Amino acid sequence: MRSTRLAATAAVITGALAAPLALTGIASATTGTGSAYGLAATGLVAIPQTPAVTATDDKSLVSLPANPLIDVKVLHVTAKPAFARASVVDLRVAKAALTASLVTATCKGGRGASHLAEARLAGHRLAADAAPNSALTVQVPALGTAAVVLNKQTRNPDGSLTVTAIEVTLPLPPGQTQTISISSATCARTGSGTPTTPPGGPTEPPAPTPTAPGTPTTPPGQAPKPTPVPSNLPVTG
Repeated sequence: MRSTRLAATAAVITGALAAPLALTGIASATTGTGSAYGLAATGLVAIPQTPAVTATDDKSLVSLPANPLIDVKVLHVTAKPAFARASVVDLRVAKAALTASLVTATCKGGRGASHLAEARLAGHRLAADAAPNSALTVQVPALGTAAVVLNKQTRNPDGSLTVTAIEVTLPLPPGQTQTISISSATCARTGSGTPTTPPGGPTEPPAPTPTAPGTPTTPPGQAPKPTPVPSNLPVTG
């Protein structure tokens, strides 16, 4: 039984490190900068974005800094142009009864998705592939009402997208809150860059042809006299 459990855990960890979540219909990323972090917390327990990467980088951790709130087995993040991915294996938040065997966020070319495996909050199963910005509230014993956003997606001022797989806010007495963000990835749209003038854009008007001094001009409002042209001009276009 123990060997079976170890094998299952190894399979989850291997998937977190190696298998990117597929996003269909997205062109290959060539421009823009990606960034990602595994977990962050604000409130009575503060944890900076851990681990965090930007530009082209890849990091893994086997544990969080010592804290009384959150425990994980593996955190893995990767980033490269227009792509980012974050995953957390064996998440445990005891006070909120929040558990998950795998939490993943992926962002590619300005589009994102999240995936949860065996995720539960206070006994309630969380959707594996939630729609963007799925919000819900859950009663947590001894704490109160927890606010949860699954597959949180935010469009940033620079046009990039941030995807956070789980964001949970827990009520704490007296009147305080604890927020935990799990698996977050940010990426830019594919092909973003400085726009150029398309073919057929505006051109400079032709310069007027000077006339010899004393040459009469056509009076205003009077059509010019037509000039005969040869009938054998080449056809273009």
